[in-house]
Amino acid sequence: MGSRILRYVASGLAVVGLFGASLPSDSVTTIAAAAQRSFIVFDATLYKNKPSFNGYPIRPIKLLYESRLFTRNQPHTSLPAQDTVRSVAKELRGGPDRVIIDIERWPLKGDAKLVKENVDKLVTILTWIKAEAPDIEVGAYGTVPLPDYWRAIRGPGSKEHQAWQQDNDRLDEMAAQLSALYPTLYTYYPDREGWVRYAIAQLTEAKRKANGKPVYAFLWPQYHDSNKKLRFQPIEPEYWELQLNTVYQHADGLVIWGGWGDKGPETWNEAAPWWQITKRFLSQMDSSQPNRPIDLTVQ
Repeated sequence: MGSRILRYVASGLAVVGLFGASLPSDSVTTIAAAAQRSFIVFDATLYKNKPSFNGYPIRPIKLLYESRLFTRNQPHTSLPAQDTVRSVAKELRGGPDRVIIDIERWPLKGDAKLVKENVDKLVTILTWIKAEAPDIEVGAYGTVPLPDYWRAIRGPGSKEHQAWQQDNDRLDEMAAQLSALYPTLYTYYPDREGWVRYAIAQLTEAKRKANGKPVYAFLWPQYHDSNKKLRFQPIEPEYWELQLNTVYQHADGLVIWGGWGDKGPETWNEAAPWWQITKRFLSQMDSSQPNRPIDLTVQ
């Protein structure tokens, strides 16, 4: 992408010209309409001593990690004990109305037989949870669609993108059990335009697989730990704002995760740039009159 710099609206309500084209004239109308719709922000952060967020349009959401469901020495290929899952599910009653399972030990791409077995296991766990907590809206972190940066950004006409979609189609049985889809849009690279392409591709695919269910994207205000050079470093404020605004345009809401480092939970920092940007975003999101876009091009 060389010296091309993605220029975006500082006020936060438009990300445009991603493929070198100017913004269509009806996009301003779309932006105004987006400001009137429901957009939900969930808190899934793990910070120590974080505030209650009273006064902010932020809702709590519960994540069920593998450590709650599996024993320490349990074989990776086996299901957790049914009694354990059902007991945990009973505890969900009366808590946040949305719960997300985060089970990452079972591959969902590759060998078709293995994928089918792993989908069946996830469906079984979802069934146990819903049986004990039928009023809970249950989702699964980063499963449908598969997080696949390089195939997602290739574009719908490419063989790579189509193969990615076919892999996502193999997850239909699990998707049918989910109340909403929760694609992950974590940051692996400093390439902002690349991230926007990836995010829009993931969210577009999520909508295709959601069949009308809500799509809530996971964001993390730090670089992913798989990037050895940038791992856990805070995302630049402008980059974080771009991510919030992109998700605002293309999803029904977002889940903010973070607060976990190499040494466990991190201490909340009220002055953190990402939080200052988020507060401004929440204020704009809550406003009935969005700021007018001032720049709608990519150069």
